[in-house]
Amino acid sequence: MDEYHTVAAFFDESGKFKDHEVISFGGVAGFNENFRPFADEWRRLLHRNGLQILSAKDAFNARRPLSRKNTRVGVKERNEDLADFVACIRRHLQVVTGVTIDVRAFKKLPTHFFQTYGDDPVFVAFARALLKVVEFTPDQDKISFTCDDEEQVAFPIYRLYRRIKTVFPEARKKLVAISFADDRALFGLQAADLVAALLRLEARRMWLRVRYDCEPLFNALSKSPAKHERIWDVSIAFADGPTLIGLAGSLKAEREKRKAT
Repeated sequence: MDEYHTVAAFFDESGKFKDHEVISFGGVAGFNENFRPFADEWRRLLHRNGLQILSAKDAFNARRPLSRKNTRVGVKERNEDLADFVACIRRHLQVVTGVTIDVRAFKKLPTHFFQTYGDDPVFVAFARALLKVVEFTPDQDKISFTCDDEEQVAFPIYRLYRRIKTVFPEARKKLVAISFADDRALFGLQAADLVAALLRLEARRMWLRVRYDCEPLFNALSKSPAKHERIWDVSIAFADGPTLIGLAGSLKAEREKRKAT
C-alpha cells in the first residue's frame, strides 16, 4: 500500500445570509501530525485564560472579561490575549483560508449559478474553501474535512461535497472523509470559528465601512508567513459583486465545455 499523509481541515461559517449582508466560511488545515502540538498549546491557552471553549462571538466583546480567571477588559487588552490564539494557529498549522461573500450581490447572480451551488452563499464559500485545501494537499495525500455541526447546513454541504468529488477529479482522488462535529470538543473548529469571524468583520469594514476593534488580529492572521512559522499559505477571498459575476461566468463556461464533450 502506498504511504500517504492525512491533511485535516476544519471549517466554520460566520453569519447567516438571511440575517446578514456579509457571510464568511473559513478555517484551517494542516498535516494531521501537526494538530497534536497545536491542540496542546490551544489547551494551555484556554486554561491560562480560564476558558472551556474559545467562541469568537463572546471573546470579541472587549467590555466583558474573558472569564473569572482573566478579568481584563479593553480593546488593547483583548487583542493581546487573543493574539496568542492567532499565533498558535500560524505556529503549528499550514493553511488559513476562507471566503467572504457580499450577500446583496449574491442574490443578483444569474440562474445557472444557483443551479450549481444552491441559493445559500455559504455553499459557494464552502466549495471554494474546499478546493483551496485540495490545491494545497500533495498528490499522494488525503483530506479529512470537518465542519461545525449545524442541522440546516450539514446535509446541503454534504451534497455539495459529493458534487465536488464528481466534477473535480483531483478532489475525488484526495477527499476521503467529511464529518460534522461540536466545536466544544475540537480545537480545530474553535480555530475555524476565529478565522471565519475575523474574515466577516474585515469584509464588513471593506464593503460597509463598519469599523471593528479586533482589526489587529485580522492583520496578524493574514500577514505573510515568517520563517519561524509552519504556516505555508494564507489564502483569503473577498467575493464582492464583480468577483461573483466572474465566478458565475466561469461556471457557465465549465458547464458548456462538459456538455460539448
